[in-house]
Amino acid sequence: MKTHSSPLSQWPLHKRILLPFQSRLRRAHRLFRSFPACPYQNFLDVGAYEGEFTDSLLAYFAPQHIWLVEADPDQAAALQKKFAAQPCCHVIAAAVADRSGTAEFRVNEHRPSSSIVPIAAQTEGISKKSMAESRTVRVPALSLDDLFQQHQLPVIDLMKVDIQGAERLLIAGGQRALTQVRQIFVEVWFEECYRGAALFPELHNLLTPLGFKLRSFHEFRKGPDGNLVYTNALYVQPGLLARG
Repeated sequence: MKTHSSPLSQWPLHKRILLPFQSRLRRAHRLFRSFPACPYQNFLDVGAYEGEFTDSLLAYFAPQHIWLVEADPDQAAALQKKFAAQPCCHVIAAAVADRSGTAEFRVNEHRPSSSIVPIAAQTEGISKKSMAESRTVRVPALSLDDLFQQHQLPVIDLMKVDIQGAERLLIAGGQRALTQVRQIFVEVWFEECYRGAALFPELHNLLTPLGFKLRSFHEFRKGPDGNLVYTNALYVQPGLLARG
């Protein structure tokens, strides 16, 4: 079994000195400091949107490759420009679904809530922001298995998933690919904000037979009634982590 030191211990001295003073470094440190030791070379950012998670990856780690997958065509184009000077970043303009082809992408008034899954009727009472659908656009769709094959992805050290209710579809179309993912950082739901979307218990039951173990929750979000709406969950695959 290989052992790996924490990424923070490998930072140069000047970067460690800057940690208390740079908000981007502080944000990344708060997020990643409790993640398990791992090579942290190859990353997959599914539902990259404006690239904030990738910003944190670049700040905290020394990535060899980051694949950013974004269904919203406008956002994908913006990501291409934003990370054009980062040779490790590769943008894939597609939705991740249960099968490859095309998908109807719903652009909502609150743009970050846009999804290939329609908003549920009760969402307006849960969120303070308008989730109303403003238009739809037909976009390329890839199953996770096909994405790995077409882009020849290696073992992924950390995959972030933020795809607004389409998590079940990703898992259904990624049974082979998920065996090559050490960790998944995924948004999980406690309320049905997207029509027919998998809530946390179902998602947990889909991931555990694939060898994933729930490690931690991050940033719980509540609705106006004080009840939990969603959070981010970190799942690790111990067997793959141990192979280093």
